[in-house]
Amino acid sequence: ERNKTGDEFGDGIGALVPVTPPRPIVRADLEKTPLTYFSDYWNQLGGGLGNNFVVVGPTATPAILIGSNLALTSSRAAEAVLEEVNRSRLTSEDSNTNDLEAVSIAANEIDGEGSAQVVDLIENAVEEPLPYGLQAWDDELGLALFETNSGGGGGFTLTDSTGLLSGSYIAAVTLDTRGEPTVTPGYFVGELADTDQAAGDLVIAMDLPSTLSVAAIVDLDGAMLGVAYTSQEGLRVVSARAMLGLVDRLQVETLCRSIEVANLDDLVKQQLEMETGVLVEYVRREAFTLEPSLRAGDILLEWGNISLESLEQFSSVYDAQVPGSLVRYRVLRGGRRVTGATIMPPSNCEPSASEPVRLPKFGLAVQWMDATGSGGDDPSSGWQVVAVAPGGPAERVGIEKLDRLRSIDGRLFDDEDDRSRIEMVSDSDEPLVISLVRESRAKLVAVSPHVSDEIDVELDANPE
Repeated sequence: ERNKTGDEFGDGIGALVPVTPPRPIVRADLEKTPLTYFSDYWNQLGGGLGNNFVVVGPTATPAILIGSNLALTSSRAAEAVLEEVNRSRLTSEDSNTNDLEAVSIAANEIDGEGSAQVVDLIENAVEEPLPYGLQAWDDELGLALFETNSGGGGGFTLTDSTGLLSGSYIAAVTLDTRGEPTVTPGYFVGELADTDQAAGDLVIAMDLPSTLSVAAIVDLDGAMLGVAYTSQEGLRVVSARAMLGLVDRLQVETLCRSIEVANLDDLVKQQLEMETGVLVEYVRREAFTLEPSLRAGDILLEWGNISLESLEQFSSVYDAQVPGSLVRYRVLRGGRRVTGATIMPPSNCEPSASEPVRLPKFGLAVQWMDATGSGGDDPSSGWQVVAVAPGGPAERVGIEKLDRLRSIDGRLFDDEDDRSRIEMVSDSDEPLVISLVRESRAKLVAVSPHVSDEIDVELDANPE
């Protein structure tokens, strides 16, 4: 552009003034830098890690694949499995729970001869295999292991958090309610010193939901630094190294078993002319609701219809049985083969204070809850609904688990000795008027016994 000075104004010469061109935009390589396209980067990374997750249990809980066929998640998933099994067992009309006492008592009287009657009773009992591939769980740790054949990825690449600088970018990857990967970005703070209270726990700055079951904590490359999960004490984050130790502990550490066995020497087997069996070393009788006929010194040949060859095999078979289910066994005692059955005790070896009373026709079960061990004198003690069948008569009228039972047809039930009276009404073919208490508020409902779908249709078609 010409500067209008000089000739046009009479005292200078025209001149050109150059204009500086705009500075070219230089875009850096931001492939692995979350400062730009932060959200897109993490979402793309998380999407690629989604095949390292599966959903397990009846509540479709997210779980992290550990190897090719094991998945790790919160023990909440195990609780959901056990609750479903227990609810089905307590509310199903097909369950033979009422025969358990007769079977166990008869088993105490077996000594080789006359065992056919008991075997017939056992054959009619319902065995409940542990569903959903649940392998092991530990409420104290807050973790559970499931077996899976989903054919997902081979698991995360693990990395050590000790070399990561405080303030580094990290993210928590898990699955949402639709089974899609979801990512929560955050920052790495540090790793706690190895102590008995917090061995390998990580400190992170991240807004994780209180409902989280399990999430993989990953770095910018998608390698797993640790695992975040919900335990009894709340949210816990452990390093990948500590996670492997916990998985080993779940697989190796045995739960409390009310029956302890030992392997038999080959020479002992040879002298007894037998190829299988393990020695019963100890029976924790107080853990059983009904005392089993098993004795220390018996040679246990079969447990749950499975021939036993080693201590390890017995441990695996024993742990697969559902507490409260009926399990059959066969032992060698004094040269005679004794067949019997018993009710599986809880995994903590603590005896149940009271067995539930089933009302299968009405789709519920109740149990005496004694908070202090003082019986009915304590107001916190009472009969409580412990299971409600989905879609059953009780659920249809609004009865819920944890409701307190006050009366049935006007008869009060405020003592553990009322068990026999509740059992009497369980077979009623007439509707029951049930009084309940929920959160200090009374509720009164009329529950009709279960009828077939054909009868329901007929009644609907002929209301008169």
